[in-house]
Amino acid sequence: MKIRPALTVLTCAVALALSGCNLVGGSSDAGNAADKVTVTVALVPDPPGASEFYRQQFDEFEKANPGIAVKVVENPSDQQLNAVELMFQQNRAPDVFRAQDDGMDRMAARGWVAPLDEFVTPEFLKRFPEGSMDPATSGLHRDGKLMSLPLVWGPWSSLRVFLYNEDLLKKSGFDNPPKTWADLERMAAKITADGHGKYFGYAPTAAKAPAAEMLAGTAVPYSVAASGIDFRTGKPATSSPGLVEAVELHRRMQAAKVMMPGWESWDGSRAFKEFAAGKLAMYPTPPWHVAEVRKLSPEIKLGITGLPVPAAGRGAYLARNKSFSPLWSMSSQSAHKAESWKVMDFLASDAFHKAYYQKFGTLTALEGAWKAEAEKNPDQAAILKVAAETLRRAPNPALASKGGQAITQALAAKPDLKYTDAAVSSIVKNQPFAPAAAQLDKDLQTFLDKTSADLAAKGQEGSAKDLTFAGWDPLKDFTPGG
Repeated sequence: MKIRPALTVLTCAVALALSGCNLVGGSSDAGNAADKVTVTVALVPDPPGASEFYRQQFDEFEKANPGIAVKVVENPSDQQLNAVELMFQQNRAPDVFRAQDDGMDRMAARGWVAPLDEFVTPEFLKRFPEGSMDPATSGLHRDGKLMSLPLVWGPWSSLRVFLYNEDLLKKSGFDNPPKTWADLERMAAKITADGHGKYFGYAPTAAKAPAAEMLAGTAVPYSVAASGIDFRTGKPATSSPGLVEAVELHRRMQAAKVMMPGWESWDGSRAFKEFAAGKLAMYPTPPWHVAEVRKLSPEIKLGITGLPVPAAGRGAYLARNKSFSPLWSMSSQSAHKAESWKVMDFLASDAFHKAYYQKFGTLTALEGAWKAEAEKNPDQAAILKVAAETLRRAPNPALASKGGQAITQALAAKPDLKYTDAAVSSIVKNQPFAPAAAQLDKDLQTFLDKTSADLAAKGQEGSAKDLTFAGWDPLKDFTPGG
């Protein structure tokens, strides 16, 4: 799923949320709206072209369902949850809305998400890969109830790939991409030097240097960078050597002026634009960048491979801790739940998923809609190969227990305890990361102790033991209860 800010849309979105209007409106035969039930859908207009795509799709839906009109409200990706919250607070809640990943939990905690179980049929569940809708591991269920529907392929949200420009690598004498972090540092320095300011060897993907977390995912359990906690022990672990070295690697390249200048202000689209323009030789990324590079530069010699690993060897695989990421939810305040479900059923249909794949090249939750075609596409086949080689199932406390859900939600509400800002500061100011990481671990432990005590005082579950999966090996697939 693509995430990109859009300031101009933000201004409109907040105003529209306040007014209850929409940016995109209904279909062209809105003159008959009085005879129809109107279902309001709040979504995010990404990737580029999504506004027109969704309108066209909903027009097709309305032709097949003449008693329903779909009204679309667009929100920018970086403010989507705030805008939807505002709509609820203004008593203008949408019937169907996009709340991605832990955003769904944020909405559910306020009682704004309706369970979908009363609408689900065996035929509906058969659309998804076998076993993927198990309430214990789907990622869409809470307390055994289906609370959301997915859009993208399960591994799509977790997978990270490494892109490289074959021509730029060859200019500097490299026939293959880096296999280790040491290779990456050495190759990036050579390419940047050979570029003489016209192109550069590497960039950390965007302003928050997400590349550090991506590379760290090959060295330490995913939970260390994601939450600061090692799920093998339930203890703070920001100062784990693998995460510290991932940050230090970027600090060294920044200090040596190896990385492309200006990355500190990049939005989520800048890296693929620079890469497509031939100004950036290598970077790690979510897989959706691949299609964007191809759109901008169809003939570029694009290499797609797995992330480089520490010179000492891989310490962890990328984590797949649920079958799907939540995306579409129904409002608990909707006065038209049956009609809203018809819209959601359409958004989870084979026809919609085929259309989405063909338009955007995104691998969607219904594999039958794209798999045969994707296996014939060199770029998408490479993505599938990297996924098979580098992803493994991992534990998810939020799905494992109520206590785990409570403690992970509390952590998600404290972004200042995550390593990100300290890491960027370390990289930009050329200061060692280890002291900051050690302080974060102390702060995390204090927070965990207090949160556990507060939950216990309320008679609720939630402690470090709910974050502990002692038998988990991040180099193997995790089996819940195994």
